[in-house]
Amino acid sequence: MLIKRFAILLVVLFVQQAWSQELFVRPDGGTWEQCDGSVNIAYDESITDRACAVNHLFELLEPEYSQVRMSGGDIVTIANNNDGSQAEYIMGSHGQYDNGRCSSSWAYDCHTPVIPSGTAEQPTIIRGDGEVCNTKPILAGINRASSIFTIQDGEHIQLSCLRITDKSSCIGSAGFPNSDVICNRSKPYDKPFADIGITMKDSTNILFQDLDIEGLSTGIKAGRLGDVTLERVNLFANHSAGWNGDIDRKSEENPEHSINTGTIRFTDSSITFSGCGLIYNPGQPDHRSPHACSQQEYGGYGDGLGTAETAGTWIFDNVKVMHNISDGIDLLYQSLGGKTVVTNSRFEGNGGNALKASGSADIVNNILVANCGWNDRQEPEIGEHGEICRALGSPLVVSMTHSDTKVNIINNTVLSEGDCLLTSGNRTGIAVDAQSLNVVNNIFYALNDYHGIRNDTPGDEENSCMYYTEAPFPSRQIHNNVIHKVKGYGDPCNNFQENIPSGGSPNTCTVASGPYYDNNDRSVITNPHYPEINIGIQYTAYDLDTLEQEANRLVPDNDQSPLVNAGYEGTVGDVAVPLTDYYGRTRNGLTDIGAVEFHTELAIPMPPTILSVELSQ
Repeated sequence: MLIKRFAILLVVLFVQQAWSQELFVRPDGGTWEQCDGSVNIAYDESITDRACAVNHLFELLEPEYSQVRMSGGDIVTIANNNDGSQAEYIMGSHGQYDNGRCSSSWAYDCHTPVIPSGTAEQPTIIRGDGEVCNTKPILAGINRASSIFTIQDGEHIQLSCLRITDKSSCIGSAGFPNSDVICNRSKPYDKPFADIGITMKDSTNILFQDLDIEGLSTGIKAGRLGDVTLERVNLFANHSAGWNGDIDRKSEENPEHSINTGTIRFTDSSITFSGCGLIYNPGQPDHRSPHACSQQEYGGYGDGLGTAETAGTWIFDNVKVMHNISDGIDLLYQSLGGKTVVTNSRFEGNGGNALKASGSADIVNNILVANCGWNDRQEPEIGEHGEICRALGSPLVVSMTHSDTKVNIINNTVLSEGDCLLTSGNRTGIAVDAQSLNVVNNIFYALNDYHGIRNDTPGDEENSCMYYTEAPFPSRQIHNNVIHKVKGYGDPCNNFQENIPSGGSPNTCTVASGPYYDNNDRSVITNPHYPEINIGIQYTAYDLDTLEQEANRLVPDNDQSPLVNAGYEGTVGDVAVPLTDYYGRTRNGLTDIGAVEFHTELAIPMPPTILSVELSQ
């Protein structure tokens, strides 16, 4: 019996391998009637056996009548132009694709059908530019295509090396003051915009690599997921949201709604300028620049990442979450279990809260600059109608959800012009039990509270507070932090430290009376000796390299900083203090406080490299 089962398994594996194949798409290929995609050569009239590349992905994933002409486990390679230049493929109703679901009457339905699933041994792969990603082919949606890709009830699917976008500068905020930039969604459906980059639900074992998803309404709309990994994926200037995890309206008929249960992992990726449009103006200096950022009052949304009620483990390592018009990462609704892990990441210029995490969380080695009034300091065409310190703009918001919630906040650099630097709550109304909040080795730098400074009521001017809660965690380990010029609410210098272990030290803390900001006053014992802080940076460009180079460089400029060699080196909760800093450099000597270690040989720190901090899950 065992021999027979083994023989059957071999036959199944042989058949699967025999039927899986590589298919080719290239601009000089042919139609499905002319070519079957099996050979990477151009179509020529002399070819009679159809052994040549097809000229469009629609020939393999046909949108008009949802014909799938590829098999699970196939590899589809989408080529650039023969001279190596970037190819562009139009996605949506156009040319010969104008029947069935691509009819002008409902052109929004003209998109690829569901991608077939692969297996662990042979995943289905759709990739650009071959095995090495040098130049990403463009898939450009038009004519109100509702989605570019759809993954549903899928598993073992990979997308890589593509730019997914549209050909329009418009935004979806129906009440935006400048009506000229609002997308016209009415008939005829011939406008050059598309809605969603990737629609995904009820799927697992999905891998996205080297994708730029930009200029759409929503980059990724996804829910009810198992394991999903994103590596080097950039969600840029999608005018509703970068990642929207609310896929269905919650109802009694659909109790599972959008609940994720697996591990969703972002590595070496970015979520930037969500809630803004992206200028489409090829050949001009402003091409692919964000504009028309829209607050919720006008019908905008603007979270970098947001979900409905969910569970799952959410991991963000070396991720830039910058200048999203509302919250950066909003996991406030992660109330059903799981964990949030955020390491080696930068949050800056988000218009709401930088990071919201409900339930257990490890937040380690991050730079969080809550300059939530950034939009107010920009040129009108980008920031005039953006959010300003929405939900009071605090950089860190954490909440207990279960009896064993553990939140570890370790070696972060946190600046805030929001209401407070850290707030906590009780998301589920759980009884106080064994929940713990551990805050160790962080620099908390209070700036002038934006709303207080701009309030017309005399006496409201003040700095950000250190900590606000209406539901204190019952167990707290808080020490070895530098707390710079916070307002006096809650007497933070005395009350925001507890359970200092052997080898630990009390916080170093100063309080501001009224508004205070003088980064150059180094007579203040908590001044971290940063060379400069610019909360209204106007970037010379908006690509990731420029954002990283021109963003605030929060590293002391000398070894007399109170951050240097002042950190705790033990274990905090169940997490060890990291051995490397935000830039991937070894922490030399005694551990410094904050995300960045002072190194005398590096006057200007280098951008982050690929790295991982191993944390217990």
